[in-house]
Amino acid sequence: MWDFAADIAKMADCEAILEFVYENCLDNGATWFSYHFTPIFESQTSKKTFIWSRDYPLEFQRRYVSGAWREIDPVPRLTFQYGPVLVWRDAIELGRGDPKAERFFEETVTAGVDNWVGFAVFGPRNRNAYCSMRFERDPADFSNEQLQQIHSLLLAAHLQICKIMDGGRASVSLSEREREVLEWMGRGKSSVDIGTILDISPETVRTYTRRIFDKLDTNDRVTATVRALKLGLVEL
Repeated sequence: MWDFAADIAKMADCEAILEFVYENCLDNGATWFSYHFTPIFESQTSKKTFIWSRDYPLEFQRRYVSGAWREIDPVPRLTFQYGPVLVWRDAIELGRGDPKAERFFEETVTAGVDNWVGFAVFGPRNRNAYCSMRFERDPADFSNEQLQQIHSLLLAAHLQICKIMDGGRASVSLSEREREVLEWMGRGKSSVDIGTILDISPETVRTYTRRIFDKLDTNDRVTATVRALKLGLVEL
């Protein structure tokens, strides 16, 4: 499971890297996963931070992305301050006395969000990322070695993603419609969803997507979105 560094180093598709990470962690009992790529000088809960996730409950996604949870989420900050690995019960204790943190934990626990771990992942030139992963059983029962192995996997993935980011063009221009398509793509919408929102056909969306990928020198939506954020082309 943990002979991953050589495999990741061969990958040039950011989304494939994140899928590889999650597939490996499924063997360790992971049930959902999110990766938050943070632009320089932004916080991990900024609207400019790109979030890629797998298997998060739809209600949690709605309340985090569209509701208030993202704005009051203390876990990324606590993880970078006290981590780099922070299990959920420790995070709750560290948040006591902070009204926003206490509200976040009360609401998420009530919603059944438990057994998660926050990971702080550091990259070159302050291009850091935050990762969250939920497990079938309480991660407090995991050995330090298990958690360190998962953290090492995430770090290797993030460093490769940063390397891929450096391969893009220094200057890119997108049309207004291309920006709209990319913004909705970065929010996890499918071609059909985007077509409905923008009142265009899915095939037209795919045409715009191909143009976006060509301009941003990539073939996957994660790389496209993060490069666009880096260049200040879109806001999520």
